[in-house]
Amino acid sequence: MIDDCTGLDWQPTLFVKVVRQPFNDMPTGLAVKRLYLAQHPNGILSADWTLPADERFLPIVQVTGWKPERDVPFDLPVRYKRGDRRVSFLIPYGTWVLPYDDEQYHLYERVQTTLQMMLMQVETAPTDPQTLRMLSRWSL
Repeated sequence: MIDDCTGLDWQPTLFVKVVRQPFNDMPTGLAVKRLYLAQHPNGILSADWTLPADERFLPIVQVTGWKPERDVPFDLPVRYKRGDRRVSFLIPYGTWVLPYDDEQYHLYERVQTTLQMMLMQVETAPTDPQTLRMLSRWSL
C-alpha cells in the first residue's frame, strides 16, 4: 500500500450509531461522527474530518477493514449490523454510514448533546425539580 493518499477521491460521510448497554437492548445514547472515506486498491481508508486533504498519508489515515469491490460503503446509506458480511475494524456494528449533510450532522449533534446533558442531570440529581421538569418535557 502506498503511503501517499492525497490523490484519492475522499468522500465526506456521516456516521450515526445508537449506543446500547451491554446485555440490554435498550438505547442509552447516540454517537455521531464525521469522517472522510476513500477507496484504495487495498481497502477503504478513513481520515479524520479535520485532516486537510494534502496531509492524508498512511499511517495518519487508517484502513477500515472494508475491501474494495466487495465491501465498498459508498452505496449509501448503509447500516452495518451483526451478521453482515461487511466487517470493519474501525466502524462498530449497527453504525449508519450516510453521505455527509451539514444540516443532518448538526441536528444529530444537538440531539446527542441534549441526551448526554439529560442523562448527566438524572445521574447527579434524579429528584431535583429541574430534572423532573426536563423529563416531563421529554416524555410528551
